[in-house]
Amino acid sequence: MGVFCNMAIIAELICLFTVSVTVVCAVNTVSGHYQENDRTFSKRLLLDDDYRTIINRLNNLTNDVGALKNEVEALKKENSLLRHPAVAFLVEKTKTLTGQNHHIYYDSIKLNIGNAYYLAHGNFIAPVKGIYLFFITACSHSSHTIVLELTVNVAVVGKVLAGDEHYTECTSKSFLFQLSAGDDVYVQHEAVGDYLYSNPIYGYPSFSGALLKVL
Repeated sequence: MGVFCNMAIIAELICLFTVSVTVVCAVNTVSGHYQENDRTFSKRLLLDDDYRTIINRLNNLTNDVGALKNEVEALKKENSLLRHPAVAFLVEKTKTLTGQNHHIYYDSIKLNIGNAYYLAHGNFIAPVKGIYLFFITACSHSSHTIVLELTVNVAVVGKVLAGDEHYTECTSKSFLFQLSAGDDVYVQHEAVGDYLYSNPIYGYPSFSGALLKVL
């Protein structure tokens, strides 16, 4: 009789335990572990101030991840630009030129990193969009003058004047421009002055340029 009584009590306890589990728990069929019922869990979280804090933190993290992704992409682009090969050239003219309306062909290359200056055509072709620095040195004999024009494509963008009544004079000038890839840059002499003096020992007249920054 006592054994049956004990068995009945145990059965009742198991039943009560099962009911309790059904109310507040759900069995994870994959792991076999008990987990809090989703509805009960959601209600408890909605009443919990920490839940709102967690949501805010998650939103902030989402925003931070988006900003970090944009920053990474910007750094990748900047890195690719910084890795662009150097571009620089220096050319000189070894023979004196007289008269007017000349495209200036410099016949001695001292430097041509990137091979963007074309000796046969007397021009520099920008290999990439960027900021470029150019220098022109012009010289003229006594009682003569010369004006050299720096030209981009077909537009004159700068001029250098050299000349003196009594002395041989040289003038150097720098030019800073933003160029697009494929822009054609060269030096010409149109109608002002008639004598471009050359002295190979001193390395003038000369034309030089370099890429400062890729854009």
